[in-house]
Amino acid sequence: MYYNKIIKELKIEKLTYKGFGLGFHDGKAVFVQNSIPDDIVDVQINHKKGDVFFGKIHKFIERSAKRIIPSCEVFGNCGGCDWLHISYQDQIDFKQKIISDLFYKITKNEIEVQETIPSPYPEHYRNKSYLPVSVKKNIPIIGMFARRSHNVIVHNNCVIQPEIFDQLSNSFVDYLKSSKAKIYNEENNTGNIRHFGIRYSFSMNQIIIIIVTKSKKLPFTNLLIKKLTTDFPNIVGIIQNINRKPVNTILGEEDKILFGQSYFYEEIDNKTFKVNYLSFLQVNSGQAIKLYNFIISNVNSGDIVIDAYSGIGTIGIFLSDKVYKVFCVERNENSSLDAIENGKINKISNIKFITGKVEEKIPSLCKKNTIDTIIFDPPRRGLEKSIIDTVCSAKIHKVIYISCDPATQVRDVKHFICNGYVIKKIQPFDMFPQTYHIENVVILERSE
Repeated sequence: MYYNKIIKELKIEKLTYKGFGLGFHDGKAVFVQNSIPDDIVDVQINHKKGDVFFGKIHKFIERSAKRIIPSCEVFGNCGGCDWLHISYQDQIDFKQKIISDLFYKITKNEIEVQETIPSPYPEHYRNKSYLPVSVKKNIPIIGMFARRSHNVIVHNNCVIQPEIFDQLSNSFVDYLKSSKAKIYNEENNTGNIRHFGIRYSFSMNQIIIIIVTKSKKLPFTNLLIKKLTTDFPNIVGIIQNINRKPVNTILGEEDKILFGQSYFYEEIDNKTFKVNYLSFLQVNSGQAIKLYNFIISNVNSGDIVIDAYSGIGTIGIFLSDKVYKVFCVERNENSSLDAIENGKINKISNIKFITGKVEEKIPSLCKKNTIDTIIFDPPRRGLEKSIIDTVCSAKIHKVIYISCDPATQVRDVKHFICNGYVIKKIQPFDMFPQTYHIENVVILERSE
């Protein structure tokens, strides 16, 4: 009934989380992809959810003065970027407004959301990409998925990846053509080559390549290694990861090293970190420095701190110079092993690394120690309520909550407020320029 319905001359009032422009038609909210405030557009409705419409631009009646010409030929189809049609300063301003809107229900604007801290590099900033491999007219291609689909869109020069990523992809396509390797088809679960992954150390200029396949068989492996390492001598490792399951999850549980090693090193500020290809590291290394320095500035000298979801130990290691002791808790074994090694590399003596689930390890840590501050950097889904209850019961004075999904962060912050905490600061960081994604930090303290 609503599919392909055209709404005429809709004025876009604001940008919302997830990157949609928002307008109103007959009192109903209409979310429009690739639109920005002050656009006036005819909208083709794709679907309806409750009383809310979702659609795409059918025709421009009037373009917003804030709209710019995108710097990528496939923008609008490719799912890699959301906001190439918006100037970078406007992106920063919009993200601050989006966080203000998300938190309004619990702050009523009594706590001002700080201006978004911009990325030092608005373009070519990503240190990691997993690119889907497909076939077009019987020729292998590598690109990014189209928005809300698994059709692979090929680009010439990606704006958010280092230029070397495109060069590496082209080299791998040459290998695919020469080897006649079978490309995975997710519709019928046939073929073999699924994804081409790249992890890159900006400071050390080291590259790890990850080739995700359905089976262990990989044709002409020696040809692959020779081609990639000859074209790119700074490759320190080539890994084959095997994902046998017909699922959307990129990586499988099996792997083997085809060349070199499974890790690289990255220097962030004055610290050195070993990073396994499976370990988490902020995707924007330059912006990560600003994030870590902000956290350090909001922790008291001499504190005992828990760094929950600690990954390879970056935050805990940076904090160790200022605080009395840090407990780092991480469930991913690869990341935890890297963290232990990173503690040794940086000669940190006042830090303890604990491998296990945060919800299982936090209670005993709180019972055995007087914790002054706890730092959370959880997955997108946010915190288990049991974790929040533990923190509140232990009466930990300060909570620093880092989130890449402010919507789940708002939900969790409500629970803290209901248990006697108050918001002291809300600070957005632009960890993901050219996209709607926002890294946000909320600092809470007990009111008593």
